[in-house]
Amino acid sequence: MAGISKYTTESLITKLMHNATTSNYFLSINLPGAVSTYIGQKKNILVDANLKERINISCTDATLPGSSFATHDVTSDFMGVTEKMAYRRMYDETMSVSMIVDPDYKTLHFFEGWMDYIAGKQISNRGSNDNYKNFRNGFRMNYPDGDNGEGYRSQNLIELYKFEKDISSKQSIKYTMVEGYPISMNPMDISYGATDLLKLTVNFSFVRYVTEPYNPATAKKDDKDQSPIPTIFNSLLSQNFLNFKPGDGKINPELNLGSQNIA
Repeated sequence: MAGISKYTTESLITKLMHNATTSNYFLSINLPGAVSTYIGQKKNILVDANLKERINISCTDATLPGSSFATHDVTSDFMGVTEKMAYRRMYDETMSVSMIVDPDYKTLHFFEGWMDYIAGKQISNRGSNDNYKNFRNGFRMNYPDGDNGEGYRSQNLIELYKFEKDISSKQSIKYTMVEGYPISMNPMDISYGATDLLKLTVNFSFVRYVTEPYNPATAKKDDKDQSPIPTIFNSLLSQNFLNFKPGDGKINPELNLGSQNIA
């Protein structure tokens, strides 16, 4: 029979001093092809690997989604006993992600373009910003999945990897937001006061989330996996990665945040 036990200091350190932290994660967003093409045409922004990487690693904070069970009361099985029986799993409606906006505002154009595509703005050749500014004009929303790959969401579009610093030996957890897409963007305050970083908060809607174990040391990228944890983690974990410019190993002065510890 288990009871109160004595623990040595070494045992307590082993059991309690090594815990998961909040500052090691990686957000992965892969746009549907039709949305990428639309942003390139209407926003004059090339959605390439550099922009995707910038958006993925500039995420300063995110909310891991939660879930609960919907239940009903059963009162007739046992005398005087009321039981709750689960009949459906309920998922959070949104997941919030905040990120730093780059000086060219490509991050902002990225999500504005995505939402413009969802709203059906300028989809036809006759559409224009001038027509869209006319309050009398309406618009036709795009279908979520669409035909011929023209939808604005997909099954493995938004993924979030939660890991620890020693990714070579520790197992991580991967969240996949099924059929996710941006449902809103929070207002951004600007003022003549003290200068601060401009941050964009995007709220994603999704059907459900799926969690699965993920071991970066053994995972292999195949044609179907669009968003594995990149090898750039090895260098990012040893520094404030927002000062790191991928590709050349140099410090990016445009993103210098001093000693701020982010992600």
